[in-house]
Amino acid sequence: MNITEKNGDSGPLPENSGAISLVGLIGVLAIILAIRLISLYYNNSELFFDEAQYWAWAQNLEFGYFSKPPVLAWIIRASTEICGSDSAFCVRLSAPIVHSVTAIFIFLSARELFDTRTGFWAGVIFALIPAVTLSATIISTDVPLLMFWSIALYAFIKLERTNAKIWVLVLGVSFGLGLMSKYAMIYLPICTVLYSLLVSDRPHMLKRPGFWVAMALGSVILMPNIWWNSQHSFATLSHTGDNIGWSGLNLHPLKALEFLLSQFGVFGPILMGVYLAALWRVRLFSGEKTHQFLVAFSLPILLIIIFQALMSKAYANWAALTYVGASILVADFLVNKMPPLWAKLSHLIHVAIFIVLSLAVTRAGPGQLVFPGGTEPFKRTQGSSEMADIVRARLAEGNYQAVITTGRKVSALMYYQLRDESVKLLAWRHGTHANDHFELMHSFQQTPTEPALIVFIASQADDIEKQFSSFEPLGQSLVSAGSIKTLRFARVSGYLGGKALNQ
Repeated sequence: MNITEKNGDSGPLPENSGAISLVGLIGVLAIILAIRLISLYYNNSELFFDEAQYWAWAQNLEFGYFSKPPVLAWIIRASTEICGSDSAFCVRLSAPIVHSVTAIFIFLSARELFDTRTGFWAGVIFALIPAVTLSATIISTDVPLLMFWSIALYAFIKLERTNAKIWVLVLGVSFGLGLMSKYAMIYLPICTVLYSLLVSDRPHMLKRPGFWVAMALGSVILMPNIWWNSQHSFATLSHTGDNIGWSGLNLHPLKALEFLLSQFGVFGPILMGVYLAALWRVRLFSGEKTHQFLVAFSLPILLIIIFQALMSKAYANWAALTYVGASILVADFLVNKMPPLWAKLSHLIHVAIFIVLSLAVTRAGPGQLVFPGGTEPFKRTQGSSEMADIVRARLAEGNYQAVITTGRKVSALMYYQLRDESVKLLAWRHGTHANDHFELMHSFQQTPTEPALIVFIASQADDIEKQFSSFEPLGQSLVSAGSIKTLRFARVSGYLGGKALNQ
């Protein structure tokens, strides 16, 4: 039996049930998308500094950027051009739309593996998991990555079933564009190896020329990014290595446990429980090939990131690709193997989260949503417009040719918030190597422009003061909202070209 044979049929279905189910899913997704777009339009949160950074990348289309491949920047550029604005709404606009496309491809894969009803619920499950509900309110590299992963899985299934050349092309292109979205797409061949080991009783994908042609095509699509890295000291690869952060055999079991527990929030408490129970139930080497396929394309990713957390650290979203295959697996168990109560409870929880978050983001401004004890859930997205107003006021006090920012957070936020100002924005490069894209491409050291207003968020002036013949402290300003509470300023001129470093 191959992975495209149906399992778990719940009863006779009409001949056009596939079309009905797809139309039904599109209808549900359209309602979810409409609510998300309305919520996004009234979203009162400012761009987080990561989002502001992605917007800044999009202003200069490249084949790569300091910390990530280029696809997200291309998408943001397209959405803001179509939208006709650089507002937070337009920057984030693609997120809920792309997630809806991902849900459709999850439906298509689940329909191939099981039946239309399972496919319908797999698509709905993915669209409403807490991580996607949150992700639809922001813009991140996971958005296109998940879409291309879901397309690649569907193409993989169709290629194994038909061996048709069109699916070689689709698999290769989706693999390549996934890599150009985020290097985590490399899990695809890793998962393929595991899957091939599990189904070694028959010819598997590793023995099919079409699969290797697809992988080669994907690698060719990645080549422009490799070329870009070669021209910039392999900045993205170095940054990825720094993120891994292993240092010997120093184990962190509590971090690994913390990461695993965080996945109950990412996927949902009931769904994560069902997924773990399904892993226990699935017979890896003698069970249904559909289940083996879904385990092979989800569990290895989760285990790799748990190991990463054990060795160093891992953020909750790093295992996001797990939940494409996991959504299909839990849909099969919830629809075909478990009492309906569990599915209903899970949907109730996720719909509640969806509604609450959709409303909450409209109250994300400073002081608008405050929990008991004074906690503001959106504090990290606040304050950047206030910071920009403070910088504008400082600029009005003197004749400056440039603003120098220090650190990625301030650089990203000021590049976005001061986008309509005529003053030149430059980043101070600490040390000999760039620490972010602003230091790499827009450093003051590359194009010294004076006199300049330099902006600090901490006691960073000591090493910078020695680099100028004139360094005039201008005091500090308090920021009432957000996580950055104090901005310090200085007027600088007479850059010494790094000579002071050797004194």
